[in-house]
Amino acid sequence: MCVGTWRSSRRVGAASLAAWIGLAGVWLLGCQSFGSGQGDPGGQALGPGSAAPPLQHQMLAGIPVPVGFRMIPVHSTVQVIGATRVGRCEFEGATAPDTTARFFLEQMPAAQFKETLRRLDAGEYTLRFESDSEECTVRIKPVKTTTVLVVDIGPVAKAAAEREPGNPARRPPSATKPQP
Repeated sequence: MCVGTWRSSRRVGAASLAAWIGLAGVWLLGCQSFGSGQGDPGGQALGPGSAAPPLQHQMLAGIPVPVGFRMIPVHSTVQVIGATRVGRCEFEGATAPDTTARFFLEQMPAAQFKETLRRLDAGEYTLRFESDSEECTVRIKPVKTTTVLVVDIGPVAKAAAEREPGNPARRPPSATKPQP
């Protein structure tokens, strides 16, 4: 009786050992494909000549986002009406603020945005870019051990001289009625 129990437990032990070896093999295979050069999960390869392509968020089409940053949905809102897009999206990542700022200075011209402002104030970067139809303000600041990235997007305000003829600027109704 004892011999049969010993043999049966030996078979169970060998089966569980094979299962653990199989799981370890799958895990190692997953690690190799994870580090296969498809982006930089840690967000650290964002310097000049980086092989990591910028991410694209569906609501920020045409605005590059550094690899390794994730959107914070409760702090983000975007509204698209026709060809007009207005919004603010907040992202969080592990890349240093100066590296993140450099990323935008390098990538936004490729997205057809021209730099109009570059400012560093108390550790917070503010970068402003304009395209033909939109302006984009990027704020980058360190918060504890992470970097917070806020991207504001909206239409470019047209100056009065640039308005199309026949579309005068709207004026609020006057408080007094004109005298006849």
